[in-house]
Amino acid sequence: MLRMRKVSDGNRSRFEIIAEILRDLREPTCRTNIMSHCNMNTAQSGQYLNFMASSDLIRIDAAAGKVAYQRTQAGREFLKLFNKMVLLLDPSISPVSLIACMNKYR
Repeated sequence: MLRMRKVSDGNRSRFEIIAEILRDLREPTCRTNIMSHCNMNTAQSGQYLNFMASSDLIRIDAAAGKVAYQRTQAGREFLKLFNKMVLLLDPSISPVSLIACMNKYR
């Protein structure tokens, strides 16, 4: 996976966290996996997942007592635009590697 340097020196921004969650949702995924891969606690993940669901970036599917989260078309579009923004702000990232990364998350 392409590791993008942070634009700021501080903590991850809200947009960076949302993009990280969307990258993790290539396949329908449970909340525990999202928390683990994105290094968040239960409260943080709940806030982000609820916000993303209300913004139509993700869809929540509940089947057979299990809840799974998956990206929507709006989520894929957000991730594509976020990756373009990172490229514009950090010219040290190779456009070829960014395009490969964007294609991976379609």
